[in-house]
Amino acid sequence: MKCVTGIILALGSLSLMAAAAPRIKPLELSEVLRVAEAIDQLLEKDLKARKLQPLPIVPEDVFVRRAYLNIVGRIPTAMEASRFLDDKTPDKRTQLVEQLVSSPGYDSSAFNYFADLLRLQTTDEQYGLGWHVWLRNSLASDKPWDQIVREMLSAEGHASKNPAVGYYLRDRGMLLDNVSNTVQVFLGHQIGCAQCHDHPFDKWTQMEYYEMAAFSGGIAYRSEEARKVIHKISEQAKKTHPQMTKRLKGKNKAEKAKAQRGLFRRINSEMRYLLRYFSRNEIAESSKQELKLPDDYQYEDADPGEVVEPATLFGAKVSEVKPEERRKVFADWVTSTDNPYFTKVIANRLWRRTFGHGLVDPVDDWNDKLKGSHPEVLNYIEKVMKGVNYRTRDFERILYHTRLFQRQVSPVEATPGVDYFFVGPQLRRMSAEELYDSFTVLSFGNTDDNINTSLEYKWKNYQSDTHTLLNLSADKLIEAGRQANEIEEQRRENQAKYREIQIAMNKAKTTGNLKEVERLKRRQQALRRDGKKKQDGMSMSMGVMSRSSGGARASINMRASEHPSPFKAGHVVRQFGGSDRNTPEAAHTDATIPQALTLLNGQVAASTENRRSKVFEALGEITNPEQRLEYLFLAFYSSRPSDAEKKDLLPLAGDREDIFTLARAMLTSKRYLFVQ
Repeated sequence: MKCVTGIILALGSLSLMAAAAPRIKPLELSEVLRVAEAIDQLLEKDLKARKLQPLPIVPEDVFVRRAYLNIVGRIPTAMEASRFLDDKTPDKRTQLVEQLVSSPGYDSSAFNYFADLLRLQTTDEQYGLGWHVWLRNSLASDKPWDQIVREMLSAEGHASKNPAVGYYLRDRGMLLDNVSNTVQVFLGHQIGCAQCHDHPFDKWTQMEYYEMAAFSGGIAYRSEEARKVIHKISEQAKKTHPQMTKRLKGKNKAEKAKAQRGLFRRINSEMRYLLRYFSRNEIAESSKQELKLPDDYQYEDADPGEVVEPATLFGAKVSEVKPEERRKVFADWVTSTDNPYFTKVIANRLWRRTFGHGLVDPVDDWNDKLKGSHPEVLNYIEKVMKGVNYRTRDFERILYHTRLFQRQVSPVEATPGVDYFFVGPQLRRMSAEELYDSFTVLSFGNTDDNINTSLEYKWKNYQSDTHTLLNLSADKLIEAGRQANEIEEQRRENQAKYREIQIAMNKAKTTGNLKEVERLKRRQQALRRDGKKKQDGMSMSMGVMSRSSGGARASINMRASEHPSPFKAGHVVRQFGGSDRNTPEAAHTDATIPQALTLLNGQVAASTENRRSKVFEALGEITNPEQRLEYLFLAFYSSRPSDAEKKDLLPLAGDREDIFTLARAMLTSKRYLFVQ
């Protein structure tokens, strides 16, 4: 009776939350604990019915390491681990979760997850930088997930004014692929096969795919802002341009219109370098533009090339949508609390992020028959997500406070795509970002507060430059266009000269003329300096002309989330399975031989063993072998050595050279690499 009563009380609390206005403050701890208890009761009731026994609660050293890795995405420092282990407060686990969830480290870990899910690429044009900054700030400010998604799906305009357009610009010219990813990420259905033909393994038809895509059929990859600039100049030219005034004298209306169109095209050509990246960073909604079936459409329900009207795949039926409102209607439908999948999908994704396996698995291949491993728990966490008004921080906070989060990991690995009954979380290897950030901890200590301000600084400059350019007078715009053309011509000349010098340099290398090679290198460097000087000397419009977000690199003592993403191929993050951001959740933890070599010989791993790293700096100050061994265990494993480990390893801890060997062994051990 007590179990049922607790669940009813928690559900009642959540229903009140859902009915109230969106929250600004986090949930009260008492409310969080009550809901977490309800999840445990439902889960344990289901396990009992299946004659399964929940696994025991983990000891303190396992919990503190798991909490740091799961919540903030890194191992704790030796001091953080020691402080927790020595704390005698009865509710210290609760307090640790509360501390970590509200820390900058949580923001970093959450950003890594959602950036991978959304395939965010920081360096893809300027919109990529803006989308990065916007998403990071949205998550850090606890903007609700449904609001984030709604803003992206309904976004239009220039990235400098609305960075959420990055979601569509990410798939420029690939509308049908974008639709497939949208449905997979936010609604948990893989409909991609229906893009070319009726789905062979599911109920979706090609017509239904195109009906869903028709909501975005009005997206035009063009710049209204650039058009306004050109219109401003052409209006000025019509009044003041002597040739135009003379040419229009005595002409009829049609001839005047033709002459004006010619002027417009000429101005457009003159502005091409000044405004060339505008269309790449902006989308417009064209009410006259419509999606049509492909020319090879082969089914009898319509003809090839026929215009497709928007229609939803499931849930509420949408009809008679005004062309200018298509994407807004679509965004509202996707994120509606009545949508049968939106809430369940994000709740299940975050459940997997916390416990290693979804209640429904795979998390992005749902169907009407799926019930999940624990149907009551799934239904309940859907209500929880609505109850917290889609604040993902509060939702995960509840999961971290469950007994399930404190249980031993399952000795049996869950099979992908098969139901797993949660007697405990799944054992997993650290993600690539967690490994990188943990290396950073060993080298530099806690770096959670080290923020790459250059990303936001560069974005703010771009926004300011764009705003300034759009508000220049017609005369100044013409002058800026002239400068842009000159710089482009100079750039092309420099490129040609650079290639000529490179050819000459290759010949000099072949003949062994090293003096000539050095002279040619200096000429190349002078060309680069000259080109940069001329670009830097241009007016504020240079910020608009810049194509990418390069130059916003993070320092080595910053976490993975502070770097432009994705990491380049060959970087330690990519070597350990970091996403290339080409498909949703493309990261993996598969073991490879290069990973082993990187751990043994890689620069990042080696830096943790460097005598100047935080770990070895501390070891150098400790003279007692037993204390030295204890510190090393705290730094790598967040625990203290057992009596047996002391017996075996104390001889190594007494020698300063042997301590390097021990550290290398610990760094490559399963105990270090896996989240137990």
